[in-house]
Amino acid sequence: INNYDNPWMQPRTARDKWAKPLQKAAKKAKLPNPVKNFAKEGGEILYFVGCTASYDVNLKQVAINTSEILNKAGVDFGIFGTKEKCCGSTLLRMGDWEGFERLAKDNIELFKEHNVRTIITSCAGCFKTIKEDYALVEKLDIRVMHTVELLEELIRDGRLKLTEPLEMKVTYHDPCHLGRHTGVYDAPRNVLGMVPGIEFIEMERNRENSYCCGAGGGQKTAFPDIVKKISEVRVDMAETTGASVIAHACPFCYQGLEAAVKSKGSAIKNMDITEIVNMSSGKEENSD
Repeated sequence: INNYDNPWMQPRTARDKWAKPLQKAAKKAKLPNPVKNFAKEGGEILYFVGCTASYDVNLKQVAINTSEILNKAGVDFGIFGTKEKCCGSTLLRMGDWEGFERLAKDNIELFKEHNVRTIITSCAGCFKTIKEDYALVEKLDIRVMHTVELLEELIRDGRLKLTEPLEMKVTYHDPCHLGRHTGVYDAPRNVLGMVPGIEFIEMERNRENSYCCGAGGGQKTAFPDIVKKISEVRVDMAETTGASVIAHACPFCYQGLEAAVKSKGSAIKNMDITEIVNMSSGKEENSD
């Protein structure tokens, strides 16, 4: 992270690569840029994508789904692209205060330079870190939201319409940073409850008593065998509900749970909430 500004040792120049196909398709169709550069064009909301959704080939769809949903709802947003740096969550959890402080100061300076008033992020770790932990470095006068909180607002306000029924049984995994650390329990469940056709089933271990996926806080890199065991236990819990889908709202949880689904040969499908919402909201823009 200290060398690359991301934990995956990927080049800084590739951070916004996920957005290129969306931008290319819009240009070809002579449509407005669907993923603006916030530093150049500003916007109502900064979408802080996070390292995992930016770089992981299996998780870039989280960033794509989020962008497509925001465009459908008519939200004026942008990203920092190659200027975005890791939020520093993993460094803080592992005790590297100096590295965390450097990243926090760099990001805070970028927020102030471009007059950021609202931030959304798809990553539970980024959400907890920017919303709560950055105050250890400097207090922010910025509204910080997880994507699921904004989705709930957009659906309730009628800006985002869920028109496509999805006939599936869904259970929800509470990410630690989103649930126990920041108390966001209702928003993801409310969003799932507003998707037509979904039958929602709680796991026995949920909300404050949820069971960690095992992948956060540097654990996945340092102790992969332990993570595998923890994630497999969580998938067992999901299977017990009879659900066909385990939904969540964190790229790290996706990584941990997806590895467990594959190692167990489980039939349950692992889905980020943005994927479910994007499917239900159809292909065309539906903002008024």
